[in-house]
Amino acid sequence: MRLLRLNLQDFRNLQGETAQSPLQWTPHPRFNLLVGDNGQGKTNLLEAVAILAGLKSFRTVKLPECLAFGSKTAALAATVASAGLTCQLGVEIGVKGKRLLVDGKQPATMAGFLGRLTAVLFTAADLQLPHAEPEARRRWLDRLVFNHLPAHLDEIRRYDQALHSKNHLLRAAAHSSGRVDAAMLDVYDGLLARHGAEIMTRRATVLAQFSPLVAEIFGQIAATGLTADACYRPKVVANPDAHTALLAAQTQRRDRDVRVGYTTGGPHRDDVDFRVAGMPAHLHASQGQCRALVLACKIAEIKSLERALGEPPLLLMDDISSELDAKRNTALMHYLDQLGGQVVLTTTAADHVRVAAPRQIFTLMAGQVVAGAVLGEAPAVARGTQGSLDLHGHAQGDPK
Repeated sequence: MRLLRLNLQDFRNLQGETAQSPLQWTPHPRFNLLVGDNGQGKTNLLEAVAILAGLKSFRTVKLPECLAFGSKTAALAATVASAGLTCQLGVEIGVKGKRLLVDGKQPATMAGFLGRLTAVLFTAADLQLPHAEPEARRRWLDRLVFNHLPAHLDEIRRYDQALHSKNHLLRAAAHSSGRVDAAMLDVYDGLLARHGAEIMTRRATVLAQFSPLVAEIFGQIAATGLTADACYRPKVVANPDAHTALLAAQTQRRDRDVRVGYTTGGPHRDDVDFRVAGMPAHLHASQGQCRALVLACKIAEIKSLERALGEPPLLLMDDISSELDAKRNTALMHYLDQLGGQVVLTTTAADHVRVAAPRQIFTLMAGQVVAGAVLGEAPAVARGTQGSLDLHGHAQGDPK
Protein backbone atom coordinates (compact mmCIF):
# COMPACT_ATOMS: atom_id res chain seq x y z
CA MET A 1 0.00 0.00 0.00
CA ARG A 2 1.51 3.27 -1.12
CA LEU A 3 0.80 6.96 -1.24
CA LEU A 4 1.82 8.04 -4.75
CA ARG A 5 0.90 11.74 -4.75
CA LEU A 6 -0.60 14.31 -2.41
CA ASN A 7 -2.26 17.63 -3.14
CA LEU A 8 -3.37 20.01 -0.36
CA GLN A 9 -5.19 23.34 -0.63
CA ASP A 10 -5.76 25.62 2.38
CA PHE A 11 -4.81 22.96 4.92
CA ARG A 12 -3.21 24.59 7.97
CA ASN A 13 0.01 26.43 6.96
CA LEU A 14 0.87 24.14 4.03
CA GLN A 15 1.19 25.75 0.61
CA GLY A 16 2.82 25.46 -2.78
CA GLU A 17 5.30 27.84 -4.32
CA THR A 18 3.00 30.72 -3.41
CA ALA A 19 0.53 31.19 -0.59
CA GLN A 20 -2.37 30.79 -3.06
CA SER A 21 -1.16 27.61 -4.80
CA PRO A 22 -1.76 24.08 -3.50
CA LEU A 23 0.99 21.99 -1.99
CA GLN A 24 1.93 19.15 -4.33
CA TRP A 25 4.06 16.30 -3.05
CA THR A 26 5.32 13.06 -4.57
CA PRO A 27 6.68 10.89 -1.73
CA HIS A 28 9.41 8.28 -1.99
CA PRO A 29 8.07 4.69 -2.17
CA ARG A 30 10.02 3.67 0.96
CA PHE A 31 11.25 6.18 3.54
CA ASN A 32 10.23 9.84 3.60
CA LEU A 33 12.02 12.00 6.15
CA LEU A 34 10.16 15.26 6.77
CA VAL A 35 12.81 17.47 8.35
CA GLY A 36 12.53 20.98 9.74
CA ASP A 37 12.33 23.14 12.80
CA ASN A 38 9.20 23.16 14.95
CA GLY A 39 6.27 25.06 13.47
CA GLN A 40 7.29 24.63 9.83
CA GLY A 41 4.53 22.15 8.87
CA LYS A 42 6.02 18.67 9.30
CA THR A 43 3.25 17.36 11.52
CA ASN A 44 0.62 19.19 9.45
CA LEU A 45 1.65 17.17 6.39
CA LEU A 46 1.52 13.94 8.39
CA GLU A 47 -1.90 14.92 9.75
CA ALA A 48 -3.29 15.44 6.25
CA VAL A 49 -2.24 11.93 5.21
CA ALA A 50 -3.80 10.50 8.40
CA ILE A 51 -7.12 12.21 7.58
CA LEU A 52 -7.10 10.76 4.07
CA ALA A 53 -6.50 7.33 5.58
CA GLY A 54 -8.96 7.34 8.48
CA LEU A 55 -11.06 10.53 8.23
CA LYS A 56 -9.84 11.60 11.66
CA SER A 57 -7.11 13.93 12.87
CA PHE A 58 -4.78 12.82 15.63
CA ARG A 59 -4.53 16.42 16.84
CA THR A 60 -8.14 17.64 17.02
CA VAL A 61 -11.64 16.21 17.06
CA LYS A 62 -12.91 19.17 15.01
CA LEU A 63 -11.67 18.98 11.42
CA PRO A 64 -12.58 22.64 10.65
CA GLU A 65 -9.70 23.58 12.96
CA CYS A 66 -7.42 22.30 10.17
CA LEU A 67 -8.47 25.08 7.80
CA ALA A 68 -5.85 27.64 6.88
CA PHE A 69 -6.33 31.01 8.54
CA GLY A 70 -9.14 32.90 6.82
CA SER A 71 -10.24 29.91 4.68
CA LYS A 72 -13.72 28.41 4.68
CA THR A 73 -12.76 25.14 3.00
CA ALA A 74 -9.73 22.89 2.61
CA ALA A 75 -9.19 20.21 -0.02
CA LEU A 76 -7.07 17.10 0.40
CA ALA A 77 -6.42 14.80 -2.55
CA ALA A 78 -4.23 11.74 -2.94
CA THR A 79 -3.37 9.05 -5.44
CA VAL A 80 -2.97 5.72 -3.66
CA ALA A 81 -2.01 2.24 -4.82
CA SER A 82 -3.14 -0.97 -3.16
CA ALA A 83 -3.32 -4.59 -4.33
CA GLY A 84 -2.21 -3.55 -7.80
CA LEU A 85 -4.98 -0.96 -8.20
CA THR A 86 -4.72 2.83 -8.17
CA CYS A 87 -7.43 5.25 -7.06
CA GLN A 88 -7.88 8.91 -6.27
CA LEU A 89 -9.09 9.92 -2.83
CA GLY A 90 -10.40 13.34 -1.88
CA VAL A 91 -11.60 14.95 1.35
CA GLU A 92 -13.09 18.43 1.28
CA ILE A 93 -13.36 20.00 4.74
CA GLY A 94 -15.75 22.86 5.42
CA VAL A 95 -16.87 24.68 8.52
CA LYS A 96 -20.03 22.52 8.65
CA GLY A 97 -18.66 19.11 7.69
CA LYS A 98 -16.72 17.14 5.13
CA ARG A 99 -17.27 15.71 1.66
CA LEU A 100 -15.64 12.46 0.50
CA LEU A 101 -14.59 11.58 -3.03
CA VAL A 102 -13.33 8.37 -4.62
CA ASP A 103 -12.13 8.78 -8.21
CA GLY A 104 -13.95 12.10 -8.32
CA LYS A 105 -17.34 10.73 -7.17
CA GLN A 106 -19.02 10.73 -3.80
CA PRO A 107 -19.20 7.18 -2.35
CA ALA A 108 -22.65 6.01 -1.29
CA THR A 109 -21.41 5.28 2.23
CA MET A 110 -18.37 6.02 4.38
CA ALA A 111 -17.38 2.38 3.95
CA GLY A 112 -16.90 3.07 0.24
CA PHE A 113 -14.04 5.42 1.15
CA LEU A 114 -12.41 3.73 4.12
CA GLY A 115 -9.87 0.96 3.72
CA ARG A 116 -8.39 2.26 0.47
CA LEU A 117 -5.44 3.78 2.33
CA THR A 118 -4.55 1.93 5.52
CA ALA A 119 -2.10 3.73 7.77
CA VAL A 120 -0.59 2.98 11.17
CA LEU A 121 -0.01 6.15 13.17
CA PHE A 122 2.75 6.39 15.77
CA THR A 123 3.12 9.63 17.74
CA ALA A 124 5.08 10.62 20.82
CA ALA A 125 1.81 10.64 22.79
CA ASP A 126 1.45 6.90 22.10
CA LEU A 127 4.56 6.25 24.17
CA GLN A 128 2.56 7.33 27.23
CA LEU A 129 -0.33 4.90 26.60
CA PRO A 130 0.20 2.73 29.71
CA HIS A 131 0.01 5.88 31.88
CA ALA A 132 -2.58 7.79 29.85
CA GLU A 133 -6.28 8.23 30.56
CA PRO A 134 -8.58 5.36 29.46
CA GLU A 135 -9.91 7.51 26.60
CA ALA A 136 -6.48 7.51 24.94
CA ARG A 137 -6.25 3.72 25.16
CA ARG A 138 -9.76 3.37 23.70
CA ARG A 139 -8.75 5.56 20.76
CA TRP A 140 -5.66 3.42 20.21
CA LEU A 141 -7.70 0.21 20.34
CA ASP A 142 -10.38 1.54 18.01
CA ARG A 143 -7.74 2.62 15.47
CA LEU A 144 -6.31 -0.89 15.66
CA VAL A 145 -9.74 -2.45 15.10
CA PHE A 146 -10.70 0.04 12.39
CA ASN A 147 -7.56 -0.71 10.37
CA HIS A 148 -8.48 -4.40 10.40
CA LEU A 149 -12.24 -3.85 10.06
CA PRO A 150 -13.06 -0.47 8.42
CA ALA A 151 -16.79 -0.85 9.23
CA HIS A 152 -15.86 -0.39 12.90
CA LEU A 153 -15.60 3.38 12.46
CA ASP A 154 -19.19 3.62 11.24
CA GLU A 155 -20.36 1.47 14.17
CA ILE A 156 -18.64 3.85 16.61
CA ARG A 157 -20.26 6.82 14.89
CA ARG A 158 -23.73 5.30 15.31
CA TYR A 159 -23.03 4.43 18.94
CA ASP A 160 -21.77 7.95 19.66
CA GLN A 161 -24.88 9.48 18.08
CA ALA A 162 -27.18 7.35 20.27
CA LEU A 163 -25.05 8.09 23.33
CA HIS A 164 -25.17 11.84 22.69
CA SER A 165 -28.97 11.74 22.32
CA LYS A 166 -29.46 9.66 25.46
CA ASN A 167 -27.14 11.87 27.52
CA HIS A 168 -29.04 14.95 26.32
CA LEU A 169 -32.25 13.34 27.60
CA LEU A 170 -30.59 12.40 30.91
CA ARG A 171 -29.25 15.92 31.44
CA ALA A 172 -32.72 17.31 30.86
CA ALA A 173 -34.11 14.84 33.42
CA ALA A 174 -31.44 15.79 35.96
CA HIS A 175 -32.63 19.41 35.73
CA SER A 176 -36.32 18.56 35.99
CA SER A 177 -36.50 16.64 39.27
CA GLY A 178 -35.82 13.30 37.62
CA ARG A 179 -38.76 13.35 35.20
CA VAL A 180 -37.68 11.43 32.13
CA ASP A 181 -39.24 10.01 28.97
CA ALA A 182 -38.82 6.30 29.73
CA ALA A 183 -39.98 5.26 26.25
CA MET A 184 -37.26 7.33 24.58
CA LEU A 185 -34.67 5.97 27.00
CA ASP A 186 -35.73 2.46 25.97
CA VAL A 187 -35.14 3.38 22.32
CA TYR A 188 -31.67 4.77 23.00
CA ASP A 189 -30.76 1.84 25.24
CA GLY A 190 -31.69 -0.51 22.41
CA LEU A 191 -29.45 1.37 19.98
CA LEU A 192 -26.57 1.46 22.47
CA ALA A 193 -26.90 -2.27 23.09
CA ARG A 194 -27.00 -3.12 19.38
CA HIS A 195 -24.07 -0.97 18.27
CA GLY A 196 -22.19 -1.36 21.54
CA ALA A 197 -22.28 -5.15 21.28
CA GLU A 198 -20.64 -4.99 17.85
CA ILE A 199 -17.96 -2.62 19.16
CA MET A 200 -17.21 -4.80 22.18
CA THR A 201 -17.09 -8.01 20.15
CA ARG A 202 -14.72 -6.54 17.58
CA ARG A 203 -12.47 -5.00 20.21
CA ALA A 204 -12.21 -8.27 22.12
CA THR A 205 -11.64 -10.39 19.01
CA VAL A 206 -8.97 -8.21 17.42
CA LEU A 207 -7.07 -7.62 20.66
CA ALA A 208 -7.12 -11.34 21.56
CA GLN A 209 -5.56 -12.17 18.19
CA PHE A 210 -3.12 -9.27 18.45
CA SER A 211 -1.77 -9.75 21.97
CA PRO A 212 0.38 -12.87 21.33
CA LEU A 213 2.24 -11.02 18.59
CA VAL A 214 2.86 -8.12 20.99
CA ALA A 215 4.30 -10.55 23.54
CA GLU A 216 6.62 -12.09 20.94
CA ILE A 217 7.98 -8.74 19.73
CA PHE A 218 8.29 -7.33 23.24
CA GLY A 219 10.50 -10.29 24.15
CA GLN A 220 12.77 -9.50 21.22
CA ILE A 221 12.99 -5.78 21.99
CA ALA A 222 13.25 -5.88 25.77
CA ALA A 223 15.47 -9.01 25.87
CA THR A 224 14.78 -9.36 29.61
CA GLY A 225 12.84 -12.64 29.63
CA LEU A 226 9.74 -10.76 30.84
CA THR A 227 6.31 -11.32 29.34
CA ALA A 228 3.96 -8.59 28.14
CA ASP A 229 0.42 -8.35 26.87
CA ALA A 230 -2.54 -6.06 26.24
CA CYS A 231 -5.95 -7.16 27.53
CA TYR A 232 -9.41 -5.75 26.86
CA ARG A 233 -11.20 -4.54 30.00
CA PRO A 234 -14.89 -3.82 29.21
CA LYS A 235 -16.96 -1.80 31.65
CA VAL A 236 -19.84 -4.24 31.11
CA VAL A 237 -18.92 -7.93 31.08
CA ALA A 238 -20.44 -9.74 28.09
CA ASN A 239 -22.35 -12.40 30.01
CA PRO A 240 -23.97 -14.35 28.46
CA ASP A 241 -23.45 -12.09 25.42
CA ALA A 242 -22.60 -8.44 24.85
CA HIS A 243 -26.05 -7.38 23.63
CA THR A 244 -27.92 -8.93 26.56
CA ALA A 245 -25.36 -7.65 29.06
CA LEU A 246 -25.52 -4.09 27.75
CA LEU A 247 -29.32 -4.02 27.83
CA ALA A 248 -29.31 -5.33 31.40
CA ALA A 249 -26.68 -2.81 32.45
CA GLN A 250 -28.68 0.14 31.07
CA THR A 251 -31.75 -1.04 33.00
CA GLN A 252 -29.84 -1.58 36.23
CA ARG A 253 -28.10 1.78 35.99
CA ARG A 254 -31.08 3.86 34.86
CA ASP A 255 -31.86 5.50 38.21
CA ARG A 256 -28.21 6.34 38.73
CA ASP A 257 -27.84 7.64 35.16
CA VAL A 258 -30.88 9.90 35.59
CA ARG A 259 -29.46 11.18 38.86
CA VAL A 260 -25.98 12.02 37.49
CA GLY A 261 -27.15 13.08 34.02
CA TYR A 262 -25.06 10.76 31.81
CA THR A 263 -24.64 7.11 30.80
CA THR A 264 -22.30 5.37 33.24
CA GLY A 265 -21.88 1.98 31.53
CA GLY A 266 -20.93 0.84 28.05
CA PRO A 267 -18.02 0.58 25.61
CA HIS A 268 -17.45 4.36 25.81
CA ARG A 269 -15.98 3.66 29.28
CA ASP A 270 -13.93 0.54 28.46
CA ASP A 271 -10.16 0.28 28.91
CA VAL A 272 -7.08 -1.67 27.82
CA ASP A 273 -4.85 -3.24 30.46
CA PHE A 274 -1.16 -3.19 29.48
CA ARG A 275 0.83 -5.70 31.54
CA VAL A 276 4.49 -6.62 31.98
CA ALA A 277 5.33 -9.85 33.83
CA GLY A 278 1.61 -10.18 34.62
CA MET A 279 1.50 -6.87 36.51
CA PRO A 280 -0.12 -3.55 35.46
CA ALA A 281 2.52 -1.74 33.42
CA HIS A 282 1.61 1.73 34.69
CA LEU A 283 2.23 0.63 38.28
CA HIS A 284 5.11 -1.83 38.12
CA ALA A 285 7.00 -1.45 34.81
CA SER A 286 9.89 0.95 34.27
CA GLN A 287 9.62 3.76 31.76
CA GLY A 288 11.88 1.83 29.40
CA GLN A 289 9.73 -1.29 29.67
CA CYS A 290 6.56 0.71 29.05
CA ARG A 291 8.06 2.27 25.94
CA ALA A 292 9.28 -1.12 24.74
CA LEU A 293 5.73 -2.41 25.18
CA VAL A 294 4.23 0.42 23.14
CA LEU A 295 6.91 -0.07 20.50
CA ALA A 296 6.02 -3.77 20.37
CA CYS A 297 2.34 -2.84 19.93
CA LYS A 298 3.09 -0.62 16.94
CA ILE A 299 5.36 -3.15 15.24
CA ALA A 300 2.79 -5.87 15.90
CA GLU A 301 0.09 -3.68 14.36
CA ILE A 302 2.11 -3.28 11.18
CA LYS A 303 2.85 -7.01 10.96
CA SER A 304 -0.74 -7.96 11.73
CA LEU A 305 -2.07 -5.64 9.02
CA GLU A 306 0.47 -6.92 6.51
CA ARG A 307 -0.87 -10.43 7.08
CA ALA A 308 -4.47 -9.27 6.74
CA LEU A 309 -3.93 -7.00 3.71
CA GLY A 310 -1.28 -9.02 1.90
CA GLU A 311 0.95 -5.93 1.82
CA PRO A 312 2.47 -3.55 4.39
CA PRO A 313 0.33 -0.60 5.50
CA LEU A 314 1.58 2.96 5.32
CA LEU A 315 3.40 3.97 8.52
CA LEU A 316 3.12 7.55 9.81
CA MET A 317 5.53 8.55 12.59
CA ASP A 318 5.62 11.93 14.29
CA ASP A 319 9.05 12.68 15.81
CA ILE A 320 9.37 9.31 17.55
CA SER A 321 13.14 8.87 17.29
CA SER A 322 13.87 11.84 19.56
CA GLU A 323 11.66 10.29 22.27
CA LEU A 324 13.39 6.88 22.34
CA ASP A 325 16.71 5.96 23.87
CA ALA A 326 19.44 4.71 21.53
CA LYS A 327 18.71 1.01 22.16
CA ARG A 328 15.00 1.19 21.39
CA ASN A 329 15.48 3.58 18.50
CA THR A 330 17.91 1.07 16.97
CA ALA A 331 15.36 -1.71 17.49
CA LEU A 332 12.64 0.34 15.82
CA MET A 333 14.81 1.21 12.80
CA HIS A 334 15.84 -2.45 12.46
CA TYR A 335 12.20 -3.52 12.23
CA LEU A 336 11.33 -0.73 9.80
CA ASP A 337 14.18 -1.81 7.51
CA GLN A 338 12.76 -5.34 7.49
CA LEU A 339 9.10 -4.43 7.00
CA GLY A 340 9.51 -3.14 3.48
CA GLY A 341 6.53 -0.75 3.42
CA GLN A 342 6.27 2.98 2.87
CA VAL A 343 7.11 5.22 5.82
CA VAL A 344 6.50 8.93 6.34
CA LEU A 345 8.16 10.32 9.44
CA THR A 346 8.89 13.72 10.89
CA THR A 347 12.09 14.65 12.68
CA THR A 348 14.05 17.73 13.59
CA ALA A 349 17.27 15.95 12.60
CA ALA A 350 17.68 13.37 9.83
CA ASP A 351 20.57 11.80 11.77
CA HIS A 352 17.98 10.35 14.21
CA VAL A 353 16.72 8.06 11.43
CA ARG A 354 19.31 5.37 10.84
CA VAL A 355 17.99 2.97 8.25
CA ALA A 356 19.67 1.29 5.30
CA ALA A 357 16.58 1.30 3.09
CA PRO A 358 16.18 3.81 0.24
CA ARG A 359 14.98 7.14 1.57
CA GLN A 360 14.49 10.75 0.65
CA ILE A 361 14.79 13.87 2.76
CA PHE A 362 12.14 16.59 2.40
CA THR A 363 12.67 19.89 4.20
CA LEU A 364 9.64 21.79 5.49
CA MET A 365 10.09 25.57 5.60
CA ALA A 366 7.17 27.92 6.35
CA GLY A 367 4.66 25.37 5.06
CA GLN A 368 6.51 24.56 1.83
CA VAL A 369 8.11 21.21 0.93
CA VAL A 370 11.60 21.28 -0.55
CA ALA A 371 12.74 17.96 -2.04
CA GLY A 372 16.22 16.89 -1.02
CA ALA A 373 18.66 14.06 -1.52
CA VAL A 374 17.64 10.49 -2.29
CA LEU A 375 19.82 8.14 -0.24
CA GLY A 376 20.43 4.40 -0.40
CA GLU A 377 19.60 3.92 -4.06
CA ALA A 378 20.85 4.82 -7.51
CA PRO A 379 19.80 8.27 -8.79
CA ALA A 380 16.30 8.19 -10.23
CA VAL A 381 13.76 10.63 -11.58
CA ALA A 382 13.58 13.57 -9.17
CA ARG A 383 10.75 13.42 -6.73
CA GLY A 384 8.98 16.00 -4.65
CA THR A 385 6.62 18.04 -6.82
CA GLN A 386 6.07 16.03 -10.01
CA GLY A 387 2.48 15.29 -10.94
CA SER A 388 -0.50 16.80 -9.21
CA LEU A 389 -4.14 16.24 -8.46
CA ASP A 390 -6.97 18.66 -8.82
CA LEU A 391 -9.12 19.40 -5.79
CA HIS A 392 -11.51 16.58 -6.69
CA GLY A 393 -8.84 13.92 -6.67
CA HIS A 394 -8.30 13.73 -10.44
CA ALA A 395 -4.73 13.24 -11.67
CA GLN A 396 -3.27 15.99 -13.83
CA GLY A 397 -0.45 15.47 -16.30
CA ASP A 398 -0.22 11.70 -15.81
CA PRO A 399 1.46 9.70 -18.59
CA LYS A 400 -1.02 8.05 -20.91
